Order: sequence, then structure tokens, then C-alpha cells
Amino acid sequence: MKKLFIAAILFLSPLFIFSQDIVGLWQGTMYNDSTKTSLPYEIFIKKEKGKFTGYSYTWFDVNGEEYYGVKKVKVSVAKDGKIVIKDASLMENNYPVSPDKNVMQLNVLDLVSDGTENIMDGLFVTNLTKKYGEMTGHINVKRISTLTESSLMQYLQKKEPGIEVAAVK
Repeated sequence: MKKLFIAAILFLSPLFIFSQDIVGLWQGTMYNDSTKTSLPYEIFIKKEKGKFTGYSYTWFDVNGEEYYGVKKVKVSVAKDGKIVIKDASLMENNYPVSPDKNVMQLNVLDLVSDGTENIMDGLFVTNLTKKYGEMTGHINVKRISTLTESSLMQYLQKKEPGIEVAAVK
């Protein structure tokens, strides 16, 4: 009987992985291995018609000037339970130079919950282009419910009328 119970748990565990809720606003940091700096990082994930999509927001300071970038992202859950977030398009930025259109970021994150907090943690990598080298690093974000402190949500509420911020937990 004990073996049957263990087999049932192992068989059903992929169903629990896919049912994990990743919808909402996530805030934390993105650590760049090259520059050895941590940047503030936000992700908003929503689910429409059974598919995950979202937005990311990164900002950084160069010589006292604050720069930001907002991107649309594609979000999926891999068979092993990893959260995969890929850049889809750069929506807006105030970078001092025009960014290369071919640079894309890929995040592969684990979803961890201790019962009180949900955290996504893992690696990111950008692709290699003729102009730029590959960049790697680490992302650590936790789900939050306070919209007022989110630069991403303030941006989306201005630029994307009708976005469902009610989906934030």
C-alpha cells in the first residue's frame, strides 16, 4: 500500500507543477555577472485564454542618470516546472544609445514557496550578436501585492489602458 501511495504521488506531481500560480507582480533584482551589479527588476505576468504573457521593467543608474526599459515578454512553464520568460519586444526605453534590436533575454526560473512567500529564482542569459557578447546573471524576484510601489504597474496603467491589474495577488 505504501508503494502504491508513493507511486501515485510521483505520478501526480507534474500536475501540481503545472497548476502553480505565477500570475501577478514580481519584484526583486537582476544580478549581472559581467558588471557585478544588481539592478532592480520587475515582472508582471498575466494569463489570457490559457496562455501566459507579461511585461518586464529594468532600470539602472549611469553617472547619476536613471535609465529604464520596458519589454513585453512571453512566459511558459516547462515540463520540469521551470518558469521560462523570453523577451518578445522592447516597448519603451530612455537609453542614451539605441539598443540592438537582436538582443534578447531568456530567464529560466524556479518557483519556490515557503507557504507565506512565493519566489522565482534562477539564471538569465542574453544572446550573442555580431555587436554584443552574451551576458549572464541571476534573477531573484518575489510576488508582491503593493501596486503603488511598482514602476512597472505605474507605466502599464498609463500606457496600456484596460490592463487587468486586478490579477495581481
